[in-house]
Amino acid sequence: MPAAAPLLLLLAILWWPLVSPLAPGHLQSPPTFISLNGSRLNHLLLDNSSGHVYVGAVNVLYHLSPDLQLLSWGKTGPKLDSPDCLPPIDPTDCTQAETTDNTNKLLLLEVKGGDPLSLIVCGTVLQGICEKRSLENVSQVLYKTDNPVDTQYVAANDPRVSTVGVVVEQKGVLLMLVGRGYTSKGPGGIPPITMRRLTPVARHSAPAFSHEELGKLVVGSYSEYNNHFVKAFRHNSYVYFVFSRRDVWGKREYRTYVSRLCAGDPNFYSYVEVPLSCGGGFNLAQAAVLGRHREQPALFVAMAMGQASTPTPTDRSALCVYKVEELDRALHGAQLLCYTQEGKDANNKEKAYIEYEVSSSCLKLPQDSLNEYPCGGEHTPSPIASAIALDATPAFTWTPPITAVTTATEVGHTIVLLGDKNGRLHKGRICFDLPILPTFNLGMWGIYETWLAQSGPEVVTKLHVAQCEKHLDCHSCLSNRDPYCGWCSLEGRCTRKMDCARHAQAHHWIWSFGREHQCVSIESLHPTIQSREEQTQVSFTVLQLPVLSKDESLSCAFGSLAAQPAVVMENRITCQSPAPEQLPPSPPGNDHVSVRMALKFGDVTISHTNITFYDCKAVGRLNATSPCMACVSSMWPCHWCVKDELCTHNKSCPRQHVIYNSRSSPLVPVGFDTELSLQGKNLDIFEDEEDYACVLVIEGRELRLSATLDRGKETGTHVFKCAAHQFRYSGKQFEYSAPVYLQWGTQRIDSAPHLRLQLYDCSVGQSDCSQCRAVAANYGCVWCADKTPGCVYNRSCTSGTMDTCPPPLITEVEPLTGPLEGGIMLTIQGSNLGQSFQDIQAGVTVAGVTCSPLPGAYRISTSIVCELQASANVTAGPVVITVRGSEKGESQQTFSYQNPQLSRIVPEKGPLAGGTKLTVHGDSVSDTHMICRTSHSNQTGRVPVRVVFGKAERILESPKMSVSFESRERSKARRRRHTHVSVGNDLVMIQELCTNVTSERMICKSPAVEPKSRIVRVWFEMDNVHIDFNTIKNKPFTYHPNPDLFQLNSESRETPIRFKPGGVLAVEGKGLTLAMSKEEVVARLGDKECDVKTLDNTHLYCEPPEEQPLALDDSDLPRLKVLMGSLAFDLGPVQYDNDLHSSVPLAAQIGLAAGAAVVVLVVLVIILMYRRKSKQALRDYKKVLVQLETLEINVGDQCRKEFTDLMTEMMDLSSDVGGPGIPFLDYRTYAERVFFPGQKGAPLSQNLDLPDSRRQTVEQGLGQLNNLLNNRLFLIRFIHTLEAQQSFSQRDRGYVASLLTMALHDKLEYFTDVMKTLLGDLVQQYVAKNPKLMLRRTETVVEKMLTNWMSICLYSFLKQEVAGEPLYKLYRAIKYQVDKGPVDAVTGKAKRTLNDSHLLREDIDYCSVTLTVLVKSGVEVQPCPVKVLDTDTITQVKDKILDQIYKGAAYSQRPAADSLDLEWRSGQAGHLTLSDDDVTAIVQGRWKRINTLQHYKVPDGATVALIPRSQSSLGVNQFYQTGEKTPMLEGEEEEGLRLWHLVKPSEDPEIPKHRKSSMRERERAKAIPEIYLTRLLSMKGTLQKFVDDVFVAILSTKRPPPIAVRFFFDFLDDMAEKHGIDDPETVHIWKTNSLPLRFWVNILKNPQFVFDVQVTDSVDAVLSVIAQTFIDSCTTSEHKVGRDSPVNKLLYAREIPRYKQLVERYYSDIHNAVSGCYQEMNSTLTELSGSFASEMNSLVALHELYKYINKYYDQVIMSLEEDAAGQKMQLAYRLQQVAALVENKVTDL
Repeated sequence: MPAAAPLLLLLAILWWPLVSPLAPGHLQSPPTFISLNGSRLNHLLLDNSSGHVYVGAVNVLYHLSPDLQLLSWGKTGPKLDSPDCLPPIDPTDCTQAETTDNTNKLLLLEVKGGDPLSLIVCGTVLQGICEKRSLENVSQVLYKTDNPVDTQYVAANDPRVSTVGVVVEQKGVLLMLVGRGYTSKGPGGIPPITMRRLTPVARHSAPAFSHEELGKLVVGSYSEYNNHFVKAFRHNSYVYFVFSRRDVWGKREYRTYVSRLCAGDPNFYSYVEVPLSCGGGFNLAQAAVLGRHREQPALFVAMAMGQASTPTPTDRSALCVYKVEELDRALHGAQLLCYTQEGKDANNKEKAYIEYEVSSSCLKLPQDSLNEYPCGGEHTPSPIASAIALDATPAFTWTPPITAVTTATEVGHTIVLLGDKNGRLHKGRICFDLPILPTFNLGMWGIYETWLAQSGPEVVTKLHVAQCEKHLDCHSCLSNRDPYCGWCSLEGRCTRKMDCARHAQAHHWIWSFGREHQCVSIESLHPTIQSREEQTQVSFTVLQLPVLSKDESLSCAFGSLAAQPAVVMENRITCQSPAPEQLPPSPPGNDHVSVRMALKFGDVTISHTNITFYDCKAVGRLNATSPCMACVSSMWPCHWCVKDELCTHNKSCPRQHVIYNSRSSPLVPVGFDTELSLQGKNLDIFEDEEDYACVLVIEGRELRLSATLDRGKETGTHVFKCAAHQFRYSGKQFEYSAPVYLQWGTQRIDSAPHLRLQLYDCSVGQSDCSQCRAVAANYGCVWCADKTPGCVYNRSCTSGTMDTCPPPLITEVEPLTGPLEGGIMLTIQGSNLGQSFQDIQAGVTVAGVTCSPLPGAYRISTSIVCELQASANVTAGPVVITVRGSEKGESQQTFSYQNPQLSRIVPEKGPLAGGTKLTVHGDSVSDTHMICRTSHSNQTGRVPVRVVFGKAERILESPKMSVSFESRERSKARRRRHTHVSVGNDLVMIQELCTNVTSERMICKSPAVEPKSRIVRVWFEMDNVHIDFNTIKNKPFTYHPNPDLFQLNSESRETPIRFKPGGVLAVEGKGLTLAMSKEEVVARLGDKECDVKTLDNTHLYCEPPEEQPLALDDSDLPRLKVLMGSLAFDLGPVQYDNDLHSSVPLAAQIGLAAGAAVVVLVVLVIILMYRRKSKQALRDYKKVLVQLETLEINVGDQCRKEFTDLMTEMMDLSSDVGGPGIPFLDYRTYAERVFFPGQKGAPLSQNLDLPDSRRQTVEQGLGQLNNLLNNRLFLIRFIHTLEAQQSFSQRDRGYVASLLTMALHDKLEYFTDVMKTLLGDLVQQYVAKNPKLMLRRTETVVEKMLTNWMSICLYSFLKQEVAGEPLYKLYRAIKYQVDKGPVDAVTGKAKRTLNDSHLLREDIDYCSVTLTVLVKSGVEVQPCPVKVLDTDTITQVKDKILDQIYKGAAYSQRPAADSLDLEWRSGQAGHLTLSDDDVTAIVQGRWKRINTLQHYKVPDGATVALIPRSQSSLGVNQFYQTGEKTPMLEGEEEEGLRLWHLVKPSEDPEIPKHRKSSMRERERAKAIPEIYLTRLLSMKGTLQKFVDDVFVAILSTKRPPPIAVRFFFDFLDDMAEKHGIDDPETVHIWKTNSLPLRFWVNILKNPQFVFDVQVTDSVDAVLSVIAQTFIDSCTTSEHKVGRDSPVNKLLYAREIPRYKQLVERYYSDIHNAVSGCYQEMNSTLTELSGSFASEMNSLVALHELYKYINKYYDQVIMSLEEDAAGQKMQLAYRLQQVAALVENKVTDL
């Protein structure tokens, strides 16, 4: 970007926040702004070609000039609208329509060839339609539609639902790709991503903005795949979408995805998506932008952390950066795996798959398929999703959440600008901390590329993205840390880098975000103070001195004096100080003046410092009374000239006598040879030549050094030079002050009071480099880079000094944990922690989070105390310190951010006075607990416990179970399509506290809700964590109707019931176990508990105490009260029967006794009169008792045997059912068996049998017939005409319907439309008669068409194992159970069945036999154990062996039993062929028994083999087909023999004459087998789970019901509404007749329609009972059973009410679901048409249809000619042409 073109930001902000930023003088140039009349802003668009700005707001559009002058504006709303109605809105049809604001959802430029054409505007009203407006005048509409079709609905009709779009130009055609979220109102079926044509094309009939004939993302369930879009953009030849949604394929958590497709892919074959992972649990995209990072394109995504498993973001967010190159590589990898490796990697793990419930799968195409078809093709799978997420580490985390993001590249650096939820703007560089810019308070806003826009009212503002020029000095510029700004040293201003002329040269432009981050500074100034009376050389070192050319120079300026040239030697600069007369005078009352010394380049000041000029003369003048004392004790190095009475800086006086400054103590380093000089006075008296000695007192010991005298001849001063010496002291202190004096001989000469020698040791106290360098410069301490680095005097270092210190070393961090909110003080101990506070002020981070140091607590180099800042998430990491100008130092200890949670307190109660020792337990709270004492309180009651950790506050609250629901009044009215009633969001929320909370479990009572409310959400709330119930159990929480208990005395509520002690109280009710277990019920009788023994759906049994309890009130009798959850039932009083206390009066007792005596006498008389007859009756009664006792024993034995069998079956059934696979039929066979049931040689299997000479002509005619069938008028007239013919039978109707289904299979949308028209006619007919009878039978063509249509649409529902797997398991379970017991080969009756008419009632003795079957596998023979029964016929044994050997294989792929012989092998040569009939068969009279294993005495464990049957044995070995009433044996009937297997199939059993008795005895003998009906219950109990699984799979709405079912049920609802049918029972019957009875019952009774299996009569009998149960469950009539009810109905009497609830809920859920699935249905039909059309033999179907046309030719022609519309379309003429071609029919053409 050119330096002259400043990057600008456009802010849409509230007016009031602008008052502070725009205060006078705050900015050099105030931003431009414009008020937009309070409009709430939604989108902002910049036209780069003109610089104009377009703003989309609620109800209005604005067009602004580059300087924000309003050029034009136009209204877009409000409009009369309702999201439940389709435009155009007619108030009479859409009564709920009201004036609605139009929120702008899309604002795009239509650009072609680089030239802007128009403005595309889409809003929320009128189902999100779009329009085009003029770029010059936005009030001018260039295009809009007044009557839009459903394919023109573009944007979401809800302001809260996202919509994104991008315009692309492909081959000269402008297209718009749109991503929009799911809305619950309005038309359904709008795909989440669509491609739309912006202008109509001549060859297409689709209008502008329509997605007709263009690509769309087909989705199975729109509500399940509710994509929340945040960004759409184009890069290279691809279009990308960024969105978040639930991961349906994986763990069902919400994730962020990026999808990609080729910009010119009109079919979305290239669609592929990959999930994005942002470390730390950030999963919900909030904003995204395509930018550049490190010179590469990158996607910047602002992510938020979701609340548990919900799409709701928390306040924690992060920015993650993904390279587009890596993103494309991940997308390409997913495509490649799905194209060539079936989506699996080398380890056979699924890494790519087909998403959105599309009936496709990954393939194994050639390896170069992706190169050949980079944008996919018809044969490639789509849409593809990657199972591998693209990972990124957050560049930083943030609180509050980021809602907008954009980037810019500034001289190779990536700059990010962020907006957060609180309306603050942040700016920074990736990989560095982002500073907050507090001047920008933006409200809610969004960023678009380099512009910022707000989504709220009401001002648009434009300002520079970087206001560097407002920073007038280097420190201000760099401390602001604006990534756009830096200090241009030689220009002396804060600029962007490109604005600094010499930015490329070292130290010329210092970046405010750079690592050095230090202005050009003057250091090591010498001298720091100077006498104003002399002119000297001043030298100093300059850090980061800019490099100059040879002909350039620097200068020094002192104060306001003229600059003087400076001498530059590398970074050392020397300047001449000013002449004394040029210096400014000292301020009055001062003895010095401080002058600013500036280093200048031309007129620009590069750096500056202050130098002090002291005036010794002024020192004396300021203290006139004691000038000498003031002079020698001055802080300046001034000396007093005694004779001259002058205070001077010179060490000599004109008249010799000098009194030196007593404050100056010479600094002497230890360990270095130093020569001392002492100056004396008044020493002339010592004339003798005695030796002088210097004496120093160091640590109490005197050190004598020889001294030499140097007498000044001119000055007369005495200077004594002490011998050089290396001074030392042992104390561990930096400085030591040693007294020094002069000794002459033995005489001590006095020293000045302050004369001391300052010894110092650089190594003491300076343990590291930073401490060493922090010592004052006049000490000369340096850090010596020796083998053992240390702080020494500079002249002692021989190996060179270190210019920079080593990285900081952190030795201890305290504490090591802290709360997420921060606020605690962290103490860091170590070394090299900086030489000044400024060094580390912005350089401390803890676990990646900034920690703010405290100035007062800083200790140079050794200790830092900082305040912990907030972290976005629980994390851990080291403490990192960056000292200015050095590398980072990292701690070995790890600091952990924790989220402390309080779990419980002990105890939970305490006195008001306080003092209770309270233990607070939790996680991350001082490990596990903390102890405190309570304080005084003024009142009793529950109070919250708050614990504060820094800025974190935790309140101990019990977890809660919460439910939100919509009351019945708000949700009961739901009408479909145009007449939807809008439902508001007035939700009620109820919470219940949980108890018994531990770390692993808690007990929660479900909150109470209003009856029949619509439950919206159920969740558990623990502090800030919300966990939805359905994420725990993978199913929603269900509220059942409240249980109801009836009064003990139903006739009189207050009348007590009589209870005999030792019994139980029985209470009747309903719905008792729907949501309640026995353990949850509490029953109390008076003051005692009534022990609940049994609880079922209708009864509660409880056992009261032996003695009558006391009543709880004033009454005499106890009352039974039952608690069920929060429900309390008072069921009435109970009175115990007690024989000891009679309540009958004495007179009544006497009367009763007398009456009883009379009765006894009468009875005695009667007994005497009938004595003889009574004795005879007694004998007969005893006989009956004996018979009953015998029968009871037999029944008991049989029941025990059945129970044992049942338990054995239940243990081994589950492991056997399922097998290795499900043998589904292919679609052609499935369709043939459903379309043409029971027909052999169906058209699907035939070929068109024509002579070659006629084939071409006939096929031409059939092609024209196909065109005619695609004419709606012809097809409907044709069907009506055929149905009007008397000879057109019901079989013909079904046949023609199936032929039409075949012929139109490639146009299922059209077929569906015709079917709906015919069904509409059918409804019209039945409404006039009895509407409840409609669709009951298949009597018309359209009813069979409906059957076929359902079969086509639900094939995938079966095939994808949604219903197929449980149905197959049910079939296998039935077959397993039936075969496990005896099955009569002649009658088909079985011991194990559900059908009483197929029950083998006789008690057959049998046992299980395990045969070892020799199976040949290649060249090897493998033994295979097979379980059979010894009562099985040989054919039954062969079938069971084949079932075991070919388990899971298709029945059609295994050999037939009659093609094999069963050979029993014993030893080497013992081979016996077994057969059902041979010469050994047993014949008794006219009965011949079929051979069994029992007959051949085959033992358990015998070895057998199946061998191919030889031709010679075909006449001997016959077989029986199980269930055939007539066995297939030749010649038996001719011989007069009747075959039997287990029982003889006669009406009456053969009874010998001598045993024949009366008819009563015969009836009793016939009734005894009814005992074995218990076998039905045993079979039913075993199969119950599998029956339940099938019914639940068919009727469950946990998965979205098939789209065809929803579509057709919607159609039936519309028909009922259209014809005014308000009876819900009628619509229920229609739905039952169209789906359960028409399709599911057929499939339940005939699993061979779906699977390649054999269904025997005994299995079919069981399936018939289950199918009948399904039928009974779908009826609306009440299911009543009695003693005379059929056994089949009695079996499932208890289950049918439960199944009825399933059906009703299934119908209700579909009815209440969002309507408008027509578009989705059309997409599905289009897909089905293309998938299976090739399976249909359409030519044969057309030829068969023509036979019916030929049969009724005249009638069809006449019908077509009578129709006026048919005459216009010449339908009869076209049919005559068909007839001429197909069979050379001579017509009057």
